[in-house]
Amino acid sequence: MVFETPQWLWGAAFALIVPIIHLLGRRAIKPILIPSLMWLEQFKTQDRRRNKLKEWLLVLLRMLVIALFFLSLSGPRIARTTTTLLIDNSPAFWSQKSIWLPAAIDELPKGTFSVYVRGGITLGLLRSDELEEALKDWPASTAPLQDIDEAILISTGFASLPEGAGTYYLPKRAPLFNGTISLVTENTREQSFAITNGPYTGVWEVRDSTQLVLQELDSIVHIPWWSIATDELFLSHSADSILEDNTQILRRPMRLPIIVVNAPAVPKLTAWTVDQQLTYTNATALQQLPSAAIILLNGFSFIPEDLKKPDYVLLRIAYGTSEALEDGSLPNLDDPFFNAFFIGASERNRWPNPKRWSGTDLRHLQPLLQTADGKVLAGYQELANGSTIYEQAFPIADADHPYYKALLQWASSLQLKKEFTELLNFGEDHYLKNRTRLDTTDLHYFEWTRTPLAVRKSVQFWTESKIALALALFCALIALIFAKI
Repeated sequence: MVFETPQWLWGAAFALIVPIIHLLGRRAIKPILIPSLMWLEQFKTQDRRRNKLKEWLLVLLRMLVIALFFLSLSGPRIARTTTTLLIDNSPAFWSQKSIWLPAAIDELPKGTFSVYVRGGITLGLLRSDELEEALKDWPASTAPLQDIDEAILISTGFASLPEGAGTYYLPKRAPLFNGTISLVTENTREQSFAITNGPYTGVWEVRDSTQLVLQELDSIVHIPWWSIATDELFLSHSADSILEDNTQILRRPMRLPIIVVNAPAVPKLTAWTVDQQLTYTNATALQQLPSAAIILLNGFSFIPEDLKKPDYVLLRIAYGTSEALEDGSLPNLDDPFFNAFFIGASERNRWPNPKRWSGTDLRHLQPLLQTADGKVLAGYQELANGSTIYEQAFPIADADHPYYKALLQWASSLQLKKEFTELLNFGEDHYLKNRTRLDTTDLHYFEWTRTPLAVRKSVQFWTESKIALALALFCALIALIFAKI
């Protein structure tokens, strides 16, 4: 016999309290001889023997009540062949397990199983008729699936399966398409999403917590945040049957404040519409800044260490013009900045072309503007802590230049990416790859039922634990009857 929770067996030791109490409660009785009752001596001896026997039977029954009660708590199982069973509770199709899991369980051999799910979590010893009830409310998991030799593995085959199991139970089904939702464009007023790994033929639905906000049949759905009051939406699509990643939680893109910190004696950027302008005197002047912002350091030759934070996007603009630039500047058109923000850079739509600069070559940066001989005039870098810094080695001559408008949009997009909630995508269906990769002699198939089974066989009622508990109650009843006789 094996036990699910053998620690409860220690409780059976409490049964020893019963005979101890019984022995301590016995008192020595000094006999008093009464001549007229001497002829009853024979009958009293027989009664005493009978009472002693009844007392010890009561002690034994009470000990059995306690021992059987703790035996039932320990989860006894009659020793049979125990098989390791792996249940693939990956998120895809797990919310629909009432459709396919009963059919898989029906194909299992009868017996007792040591059950494991993803992450190596064990559900203990279960009979096949107990599996469905035990897994009914068990959550899905993206943790790795253990590779246990000679185990039985039940799966929908969507996720990639380990090769060490002895037997695999997979559904009879066709490979399924799973659409991948991607963010196409984003700004503080609107977001656009699309299925990027295949054609889209379904319906987009956008809901808030109470009602349908938007419905689209196009391949791309546009979320007009400017016209929506709530800050959280639910985006769903019907492009595939893997429901678990078809609904996404969206949160309103937040606009970052733009703050200009001017170096002493440097003219303010009056042409820009900004949220705040202040003059830098010392480090204490920076304490009034918000926790997240786009900060333009106007006329700075350095970046204060207190500003190198993940929630800041820093734009450092130099003010010095100590050296001349004879050849002007050239854009690095291969950088995504020019494709996504400053679109169509050309002689007509020119980039900044200064005649003088500070003389500081910014070669440590990813270049946006540089000279013909390779000197970097403007560029950016991302620090290890996640903060992004743009630096420019010449002052701003025209604050209305489209390059600088694009620069602010670029800075806003960087912070939007940091705040953006990752989309839920479970990837492609590995069903065919699993069938091809695994040994066909180890594969068993069950019916991919499309509707929940109407009739399920009942779970075995008289388990070993319930039998032990029933015996404990029976012994308690017999002890009560003996005590009354």
